[in-house]
Amino acid sequence: MDTILVPAGITLLLIVLVLLLWKARRRRRSPTGGVRPCAVLEGNQRRLYRTLKAALPDHHVLARIPFATFLTPRNSGEPQPLALETQLADFVICDSEFRVVAVVEMGIAEHRSERDALLRDAALPLVRWSVNTLPDIDEIRETIQDLESLHAMSASVTAHDARSDGDGGSDDTVVQRRGATGSTRREPRL
Repeated sequence: MDTILVPAGITLLLIVLVLLLWKARRRRRSPTGGVRPCAVLEGNQRRLYRTLKAALPDHHVLARIPFATFLTPRNSGEPQPLALETQLADFVICDSEFRVVAVVEMGIAEHRSERDALLRDAALPLVRWSVNTLPDIDEIRETIQDLESLHAMSASVTAHDARSDGDGGSDDTVVQRRGATGSTRREPRL
């Protein structure tokens, strides 16, 4: 009986070894190197998302959205800048018609000058909250209501100016502001 168990054990061991080698080899051949799913939002991002949703029930809150989703070149013939494809907005707040109300960023402004410039050029408001002191429901609601009020007033003034001037106004109107360093900075007119 021992004579049968030894060859059977060796055969079983060889089969297991061959299967392990086959699986390891197959994993190495994978063009992706092997991937696994992960959470889209973690920690403070998840907390802010839930607070945004609770504060803004009549709005759509989109998370980790490429700029190319909500920005496009002004002239249809122009190629899309690479920055639109590579930059991600932490959150985008949209009204019921999916028009962008505001872009929300978490953290500090370091290394985000290109993002800020793109949003300024498109006249989209940017709200930046610190990771350490996330806003509460009331602060979010008040901030977004203020932005919507400013936008409505700006649209009303622009429409009035267009009727008065007869030139149709300009979507590229910006306000020049003097920064703390004394340099002039372009900001969107809301």
